[in-house]
Amino acid sequence: MSVLSTIKKRFSPYTYEKTSISLEEIESAFEAARWAPSGYNSQPWRFVFASRDNLNFETLLSFAVEANREWMQHSGAIVVILAKTLSDYNGKKDESAEYCTGLAVGQMLVELTALGLQAHQIGGFDHKALSLHLKLPNGVLPMAMMAIGVTEEEPKDDRQRESLTTLISNEIS
Repeated sequence: MSVLSTIKKRFSPYTYEKTSISLEEIESAFEAARWAPSGYNSQPWRFVFASRDNLNFETLLSFAVEANREWMQHSGAIVVILAKTLSDYNGKKDESAEYCTGLAVGQMLVELTALGLQAHQIGGFDHKALSLHLKLPNGVLPMAMMAIGVTEEEPKDDRQRESLTTLISNEIS
């Protein structure tokens, strides 16, 4: 059982149909994130979700930079991705929190793709203002925002693909 065919269907669209995506429709994507590995099984990721038919959608959208707001406004939902960087295990900085959060989001993206949806993550947003709005405690870092939705856009695969053999041989050299 391979997920590679699903992974190959994933892309980051700039156009979406204006179709609201409910939490129930993508609950399995959050479940996929929950199953990601993390140091001490701390699961340092946190998510804030708003579907396009919720008032919080416009609020979250307002934190994106203008260029991102232009296309994100048509998505079906927005998710804020957060990393809890203070360890519950020892109270110190969790050096792997951001990495583990990325793993969780990666699994989430695969599940969203399997559900027939696409997501586009952004780093272009006002991190400080969003943190203040969400009243994030110290040690909770806004990592990214993600637009999720239905799209008819075809993926443009202009990425140069390297064979696994090339990647491995470059690492060994």
